[in-house]
Amino acid sequence: MDLIEELMGSKGVHLAKDSKGNEFGIRVLGRGMDLFFKENNKGLICSIDAAHGVIYTKTIRIWDSTGEKISREERLRISRLIEKYYKEFYNSEVIMDGIVS
Repeated sequence: MDLIEELMGSKGVHLAKDSKGNEFGIRVLGRGMDLFFKENNKGLICSIDAAHGVIYTKTIRIWDSTGEKISREERLRISRLIEKYYKEFYNSEVIMDGIVS
């Protein structure tokens, strides 16, 4: 089993649901240099600096669970979701590096 498959079903992932029933998950990996994010049945790993509360949004390029490329618009949407749930579960002072509106 690869890491994404393992994380998709992991009980160690912080989970939340929105009002529409969508399930989101988030987990800082290893020494805080990577972050797993899950939206329903898709998952990805992006780069972060957990010690300084920085998420590198330019590393959000592909859904690792499906191989599907992420468009610029979708990256912005995903970045906002990661920011929301990172603040909720880890650090309210997170910095989103690389977001361009």
